[in-house]
Amino acid sequence: MNKFDFFGSISSDLPISIFPGINSTKKPPIIPIPQKSQPQTLPPDLLIRILRYLPITSLPNFARACRRFKVLVYDDELWEQHLKTLGVWKDYGDGDIMNAPVEPLYVNAKHTVKPKDDKFSEISKLSEFDPLVSPPASPITPNNIGNLLDFAITTANSLSLIPGLPPDPLSQKSRSASTGVARASFRKIYVELLPYYLDFRHRRKDSKLFKEYNDPSDQAKMLARLLSFGKLNITLDSDQINNALETTIEYFENSALHHFELAYNAQSTAEMQKWANILLNLNGGLACIQVFIQKNSIFFDHLYDPMDNFTYLSTSHGELNFMQMTEFFNYVEEEFKKQAILINQIFPQDADVFYTFVERVVEDVIIEYISILLEESHNRDICLYLKATVAAHQRCIHVAKFLWKESKPGLTKIRAEDLMYQMFEPFMDKYLKEEMNYVRAQSEEEIEKWNQKLMNKSIEAQQAILNNANREVYKRNYLTSFRNILKLPTARSRHSSPVQSSTSSTPRNKRSSAASIASSNPTLSPTDLQSALLNAKLDKMQQMLSLETALQMVHVNKDSLRRISAFTGYPDKMGFRIKETLESIFILLLQTLGPLHIKPAFETAIKHLGEFKSDLGSESSGLAPLVEFFELVHIADLIQQMVQVYYDEEMNKFIDKTDFLNNCNKEKKIFEKILDESVAAGLNKGIQVLIDHVEFILSTEQKPEEFNPASDDSFDLQPTKACIDAVQCLSNHTKLVVGCSDKHTLDVFFQEIGLRFFGALTKHIKKFTVSLSGGFQVISDLNHYCSFIISLRQPNITPYFIALKELGNIYIISNAHDIGSFVRESERFNGILHAEDVYEFCQKREDWITIKKEVDKELYGLKAEDCTIM
Repeated sequence: MNKFDFFGSISSDLPISIFPGINSTKKPPIIPIPQKSQPQTLPPDLLIRILRYLPITSLPNFARACRRFKVLVYDDELWEQHLKTLGVWKDYGDGDIMNAPVEPLYVNAKHTVKPKDDKFSEISKLSEFDPLVSPPASPITPNNIGNLLDFAITTANSLSLIPGLPPDPLSQKSRSASTGVARASFRKIYVELLPYYLDFRHRRKDSKLFKEYNDPSDQAKMLARLLSFGKLNITLDSDQINNALETTIEYFENSALHHFELAYNAQSTAEMQKWANILLNLNGGLACIQVFIQKNSIFFDHLYDPMDNFTYLSTSHGELNFMQMTEFFNYVEEEFKKQAILINQIFPQDADVFYTFVERVVEDVIIEYISILLEESHNRDICLYLKATVAAHQRCIHVAKFLWKESKPGLTKIRAEDLMYQMFEPFMDKYLKEEMNYVRAQSEEEIEKWNQKLMNKSIEAQQAILNNANREVYKRNYLTSFRNILKLPTARSRHSSPVQSSTSSTPRNKRSSAASIASSNPTLSPTDLQSALLNAKLDKMQQMLSLETALQMVHVNKDSLRRISAFTGYPDKMGFRIKETLESIFILLLQTLGPLHIKPAFETAIKHLGEFKSDLGSESSGLAPLVEFFELVHIADLIQQMVQVYYDEEMNKFIDKTDFLNNCNKEKKIFEKILDESVAAGLNKGIQVLIDHVEFILSTEQKPEEFNPASDDSFDLQPTKACIDAVQCLSNHTKLVVGCSDKHTLDVFFQEIGLRFFGALTKHIKKFTVSLSGGFQVISDLNHYCSFIISLRQPNITPYFIALKELGNIYIISNAHDIGSFVRESERFNGILHAEDVYEFCQKREDWITIKKEVDKELYGLKAEDCTIM
């Protein structure tokens, strides 16, 4: 019987195994077995996974057990896995795997060892594998190893599958998946490396490997190949051989590393390159790379102290002097440039030593420097810490740009930036938290200062009221200057923080809004700001809301946004956190301005309106609480426009205005809703106060004799003083609200005033007795009221006053019959006044008792005597 050859084919007289452990040349009797009693077998994929852990020498015995096991041993999946362990196999997908090259048995495919002879040159050409040495003629091995070698040497080159297999699913899988290429490739490697591997069973330094290869580079390559080869569990005593091999490699590595250190101390680039390549071929050269990096002077010989940045700290403004930090990073960049050239001369590019060097410098030098700098800044002042963090980050980004632009050869842009982002990420959590706390504290401080100022403010005379035209000009000038300020970059100096806080250089004493803007932005001409804003005199409009407080809060918010925007390049989760913080900073501005500043001011104004009582001392031209409220509406409108400008100029860079689910957009809607609701509540209360005051004017100034004169003497048909004062009061206060809200709100406001004024006039006229001559005075007053309402340009309420003006004719008709017809013709009032309403006004005629019967007869068509009892 021929020997079993699992690398080649099988002889036809090989016993067939039906059951494991039983060999027979005769077919066993077929005994029918019920379907349920058939033994369960493991699936082929699981069996192949088990075979991976068997020693190579045990595979022939396993294959002899049965045909099924032989199919598994011949399956290419098993041998592909072994070749992957050796590092010489790739997955080629649907490509032509028969012609796929087999890479050399080493991680660096460019380095190969030339063979000692050409005995196996033909086999090498088939697999594109460079053989190291011919197999030994008579290896000294145990019996199973000898049989395996004999089998490997005498095997046929046939790559066909096992003939004669029945068409069961396992064999069909084998035919479709196995080609024999992996098995043949492994056989060639196995034959070449096995003698050298087995030689380490009894010898170390005197192994035949060191006798046949004198070049240290070839020795390193062979040791690396043998180490990978030993991972396959070649023999039963592979652990002993692998330990011996590892000991030899460790000794070889120490010797080569010693030579590398000597070359480094002598600054011999050629020698360093030689021994670096040897160590790289041996095990990747990790120890060699570490020695090269640790001996660099940048880790122990630089003289830059982070505390030097605080040496010239300005006591007046608290600004850091970043000259020392700039010099430190310049030194690091120059060192990177020098080391990039040296590393390129010593190490191959695919070893990626420069990246390892940069990573080590970042971890041991740059992070330590930045940590000390930021910790000291935080201990001194939070604002100082925020500026220092931004400045340090921008210097790190500059280093990343230097690494992929200036240093040759350098890193790719993505790797350089990712390295710096990963380095700086541990500082970001604390920075983002402190940034939010700082903005919140500064905003609350501004609100508290304004509230304290209101509490300490003494009672002053009513401030001069600006006319409506001038107010609109002032608001436009203010917003134009505010928009120009937002577009300006924050002031910078050569050695200062790239992002300056506008509030840090702003004096804290009392000043106008324009002075605040000018001092906060030194890059803008103070003369231009003063000419644009100081002439506006907007402080006259500030009573319970402060433009300066809102302006300072916007500046604090803007500076924070510009600081955080320096970190917007961060990828992944930190990038999302930075974007969320940007939105939170803007939301904080809205939440502070709305509920904490604007809403309390309106509540106070509405309270003052509710407590107001009209008296003789109240001027018709200006009700103090109402004027105060209208001025408050103008300030709130200007603040809202400032927020809108700020939103358009700054936040549009980071968010989508059309995204209605965005938190900033939702919070902005809430802010506008708070303002609208406050204005609406105040306007409703203000209208009531205004109409109450108009009623007070009419009731106190309107004299009964004006509508019922004692004689029929001629008189001037001009509106009465009460009418003129009432209209003047309404006119003055309606003009105050123009420009502080949108057209729809103004229309609703004017319509509500008109309707309430109409109701007040109807009650007022019914209080007086009107004579025939006094009726002309009533008509004169009604005409004046109607002219005022027409000036409001509200077509919905104009018909009410036209109807009221028409109603005045009832007092100048002398004929009772005509009076009754007038009362009955309600269509002339367009449905606003009914006959019953006109009848009530008719009852206020001086001669009503005389004409009542005639009017009733004309109105109802009946008299008392016309009624008869049937």
